[in-house]
Amino acid sequence: MAATDKLRWIIYMLRIRRVEFRIAEIPIVLVPIFLLMRDTAVLKTFAFWEGIFLFFLLFAFGDMINCLADRDLDAVYKPHLSEAVYGLGVGFVTFQVIASAIVALAISLHLSWVLNRWILFPLVAVGLLLGTAYSVKPVQLKGRGLAQLICLWLIIFVGPMIFVGLLINETPSLTVLIFAAGFGMVQMGVILVNTAEDYPEDLEANIKTTIVSLGLHRGIALAFWLTIVGAVFVTAALCILFFQHAANPLWMIAVLPFVIASRFVISDIAKLKNSIANSTLEESIQKVKHSAKRVPLWITIIAWSALATTFVYMMTKATRL
Repeated sequence: MAATDKLRWIIYMLRIRRVEFRIAEIPIVLVPIFLLMRDTAVLKTFAFWEGIFLFFLLFAFGDMINCLADRDLDAVYKPHLSEAVYGLGVGFVTFQVIASAIVALAISLHLSWVLNRWILFPLVAVGLLLGTAYSVKPVQLKGRGLAQLICLWLIIFVGPMIFVGLLINETPSLTVLIFAAGFGMVQMGVILVNTAEDYPEDLEANIKTTIVSLGLHRGIALAFWLTIVGAVFVTAALCILFFQHAANPLWMIAVLPFVIASRFVISDIAKLKNSIANSTLEESIQKVKHSAKRVPLWITIIAWSALATTFVYMMTKATRL
């Protein structure tokens, strides 16, 4: 294989795993750790790092199966992904998807045995099933209206955060569950705006995403309310946690970055919602596409401000131990 062919093969392998998303997944894996970790002993265990590897393997599985299932649709709207699938070969990509699922199940079984936390295996199995059902026909949850929203909320935020929490705690943590639910709501509100950007394309392809099912205007309104409710949820959870563990009232300052970031995002989505309220569909589509360019910024500042706050919380706990 020529050097250029090897490089192209590597690029295709990275593309179908959507490695550009890994940076956004870092807060998802670190937040439960910061919320639950009492000392660094867990970081010195093989099982913990085996679990972290499994965490990223599961996300790669979801990205690969999505690229595989959407290879023909992506030929029009995301040609670089379609090119990667066909460049590697549909059969080879299918093999990688199946192999990843088998490896994930094997690792989860091993972790369940080593840690004696047998909830890990079914949790991973359900995650794999939901990840498959999201992209693959005939179920294809991404084309099932509100089921798309709920499925993504579970497989991107709630499920992974509970999984990481179980690497530290013997039982699912109520703290992580509450935080993950709120954090996932905020981010799903933002993701809905991103989904709305593809409204005309999804409508033409008869893919009934949440936005297509609700309609563009109601979909953006849902994004707005999800962001508000989720932000309130997370802020309240953080305040309660700090109140329980912080001796110094200055802890309130630590919550401010998340509050400010949430306020910024909510304000932007509110402006979008109001601007399309009395606009024609064509005008609304253009306004949504313009606002959707800010989605990476919104996701980043929400995720990393929440991560910074939970890091301060972890340090606060450490000083009191």
